[in-house]
Amino acid sequence: MKIGITNLKGGVGKTTLSINLAVCFAHMGYKVCVVDTDTNQNSLQWYGARDEGLPHVLVVGTTDPKALTKAVDSLNGHHDIIIMDGTPNLSSEMNTRVMMTADLLLIPVRPGANDFRAMEAFVARLDQVRELRPEVAAYFVINEFDERKTAHKTVKSALAGTFDLPILETLIKSRTVYGEATLMGNGAYEHDDDKAKAEMVALTNEVLELAKNL
Repeated sequence: MKIGITNLKGGVGKTTLSINLAVCFAHMGYKVCVVDTDTNQNSLQWYGARDEGLPHVLVVGTTDPKALTKAVDSLNGHHDIIIMDGTPNLSSEMNTRVMMTADLLLIPVRPGANDFRAMEAFVARLDQVRELRPEVAAYFVINEFDERKTAHKTVKSALAGTFDLPILETLIKSRTVYGEATLMGNGAYEHDDDKAKAEMVALTNEVLELAKNL
């Protein structure tokens, strides 16, 4: 399975979701690889900090859009799951390549007004991709959600009512453990925050259920 985690806006949690999903998949026994497409190479830095005694998650990097499909096709033959950590750049050909290469697209979005407005450009790009690949499945993943904030619930409802894309049931809350784990080369699943663990396990299981229909 090839998963693309992408959004044209930065700071929405693409890398956080990529590495945390990868860690959960690895603990479940899947052979998983993350392909870091961002020039900042945050996933690669995470990989460098990861303890070799933990379940292995390979991370490779490419910022060349033309090389992405070749790299993913090559890696796919040796891994159960490939996760493409996308780059936040509207004009970047890389975003289109990620969409064209993925079996499943996860679109992380924070429940804020700016993130909501940025979705129009993203969905327009996705519609162009679907003219060539109508079978590509795409889902919103709401990140840093706070159920106590009316604005967050409003944006969640607006996403569902404005764009013809489903929202995954699992909501990722704003938790310090995600940043702490990333710095240490870990995933939230490998820390002692039970709520964060439960979130990521729920998200991983939801993605695996979606994969059954691909």
